[in-house]
Amino acid sequence: MLKSELRKKVLHKRINLSEEERRRLSEKVISNLKSLPEFKKSKKVALYCPIKGEVDLTPLFPEVLKEKELILPKVEGNEISLYRVHSPACLGVGAFGIMEPVEGERVNPEDVDFIAVPGVAFDLEGYRLGFGKGYYDRLLKRVKGLKVGVAYSFQVFERLPRDAWDIPVDVLVTEKNVRRLRDGRS
Repeated sequence: MLKSELRKKVLHKRINLSEEERRRLSEKVISNLKSLPEFKKSKKVALYCPIKGEVDLTPLFPEVLKEKELILPKVEGNEISLYRVHSPACLGVGAFGIMEPVEGERVNPEDVDFIAVPGVAFDLEGYRLGFGKGYYDRLLKRVKGLKVGVAYSFQVFERLPRDAWDIPVDVLVTEKNVRRLRDGRS
């Protein structure tokens, strides 16, 4: 299946989840994410604000803010920059209608211990299908910490079409399981 066809099919299914189902599945994903030893020991944790039915990690923000540094992405030009935020109150609508930091301290991607990565689809080798602009691939190339793909189980496929510049995640977390793909050391 072509990337464009697969993207359309999975997005349709994801967007059409009921709010209740999205909340229930997201809670399970968060629970699995929090079970990771790397999450527990990480100090600088990069999460994201959901769009188009993505797994919603925002209920995890207050807990991270209490114990760790919460780092969120912001689209700046053709890149994603990372910002440490002190409160969800410092978020505003940014590029592509995504909630992102309007203030905060810029963080080097190399300094992040743990990054949760959204995607339209993932495969069993950790490769992801995004929206086709390459923002996360450019960012992940610089991240030294653990790269964790976050998805619903129906977004996981045996193998996705991929390009030479695609950067795989180290761990894939769904509501059903945690799948370790590599050790996460860059």
